[in-house]
Amino acid sequence: MSAFFLLALGLVMLVAGGRALVTGSLDVARRLDVPPLLVGLTIVAWGTSAPELAFNLIAAIQKKPDLVFGNTVGANICNLGLVVAVSAILARLVVHSTIIRRELPIMLAIFALLLVAALVPALDLALGGRLVPAVLVAFFLGYSAFVIRAGLRARPENRVLAKEVKAVTERVAQRGFPVSIMLMVAGLTLLTAGGNLAADAASEIAIWCGLSQRVVGLTIISVGTTLPELVTSVVAVRRKEVDLAVGNAVGSCVFNLGMIFAVASLITPAPIPAGGFASVLAMCILGGTLVPMIRFRSKTLARLEGSILLTLYVAYLAFELSRTGV
Repeated sequence: MSAFFLLALGLVMLVAGGRALVTGSLDVARRLDVPPLLVGLTIVAWGTSAPELAFNLIAAIQKKPDLVFGNTVGANICNLGLVVAVSAILARLVVHSTIIRRELPIMLAIFALLLVAALVPALDLALGGRLVPAVLVAFFLGYSAFVIRAGLRARPENRVLAKEVKAVTERVAQRGFPVSIMLMVAGLTLLTAGGNLAADAASEIAIWCGLSQRVVGLTIISVGTTLPELVTSVVAVRRKEVDLAVGNAVGSCVFNLGMIFAVASLITPAPIPAGGFASVLAMCILGGTLVPMIRFRSKTLARLEGSILLTLYVAYLAFELSRTGV
């Protein structure tokens, strides 16, 4: 039970550290006269994934690639099968055309690359296991540059985002600059300590329960690191901000594989773990299911689609737990 307590403590430290880092970074960026919209497209967009990034980088440094695989793939499965599903059950979600034309195909392309790597081990092992993660990083950086460039163009929705970020940074600016630096340092410290604590505790839980690190990452860790996104999405839906849920989930999926998984795999190269193909396939099925749902429902996701996604997610968890230790 102490391992579960330490895991919970580590996850709390990760979330708190991520928030502190984003808060401090917002004020520093404002003081450096960084455009509010650019801040929104970078610090705010990527900062929410700071806990997952810290956890997986530490797990990679500790030579635990199965935990990295389980957490990143599991987080994507949670984003699609839990976060989007629950949000759609609570309210009809609107899906922007940009997501359908750009973000969704990019997400599915990254999913497909990982599926090919799982099907063809020789591809994953090429160049010492660094070929696939190197391609993912290059793809993600190119995609990010394109999104930032496109986002900085004067569009009505971008001006709204810029105003929102500016309002946040003005509130943050009430504290002194040294406090902002201290927040950044505290955030990085909490992320590091929380990542170490959570990674060690997850390994102990895996041994105690007779599970593989991959399964622990796919279930306990992925749900824990995705809870902030779930709470945020539920609050947004309750406030009638229903046009952000799908875009946030898709963007998070791209970041999880294109940056977190890829960078961690460059640190500690490893083949797709035993039993990993089923996990990647489940992720692809959930992602692919979104396409016909959105197209057949006039760019919306409602209670029926949410129920289907949630059912698929629960069925997947039951499948994974039924073959514990794999």
